[in-house]
Amino acid sequence: MKAKILIVEDHQDILSLLKDVLSEKYLVGEATDGIKALSKFKEFKPDLVVLDLMLPGIMGESVLKTIRKTSAVPILVLTAIQDKQKVVELLTLGANDYLTKPFDIDELLARVQVQLRGRKVSNILKQMITYKEIQVDPQTHTVLISGQNLALPKKEFEILKLLVENPHQVFEKEQLYEMIWGEPYINAENTLNVHISNLRIKIGALLTDSKYVKSIWGIGVRLD
Repeated sequence: MKAKILIVEDHQDILSLLKDVLSEKYLVGEATDGIKALSKFKEFKPDLVVLDLMLPGIMGESVLKTIRKTSAVPILVLTAIQDKQKVVELLTLGANDYLTKPFDIDELLARVQVQLRGRKVSNILKQMITYKEIQVDPQTHTVLISGQNLALPKKEFEILKLLVENPHQVFEKEQLYEMIWGEPYINAENTLNVHISNLRIKIGALLTDSKYVKSIWGIGVRLD
């Protein structure tokens, strides 16, 4: 899916130029003043904002401050101001990067790519479920143990995912089986025990000093 970029610029020639160069790779929204920018931001939900400072209505700095109250979306500021102190103030307010006008298109595209790359990494990290040295990614069905990849079959992966999502909860074996297999726990103890044992062995091979999948005698299983 294409990333979405909101361009906030009141100068029509610059706006047209930005739309032309960015729309080749991205979905582009636009606003020509500060009030429209804040409205469009809520509606469009962009992955990046390209923000001009000199705007009619609400100035760019106010738009920046308002967005930062509710969002960490990357903001690339366009400014004609060369004053280094002003640039520092913009970065302090929450701008991620800036370009002074007139700007080079190739440099603009490179800075946009950098900001969106950082956003992508951030989103990937948010998907990861982490408990100590264990990282589980439900989207890609991958597991990392101390940075080492651990390939797991479907049921073992689902057991580990459930335990990592609820690291302090003790799951009764019947409860655990029915949540993972989606069927009644009848004559299934051996099946569950084999999967738990395999999971424990595989994790233990990568973390020899830790026993993560712990059996609570007479009750069930939890992460240690």
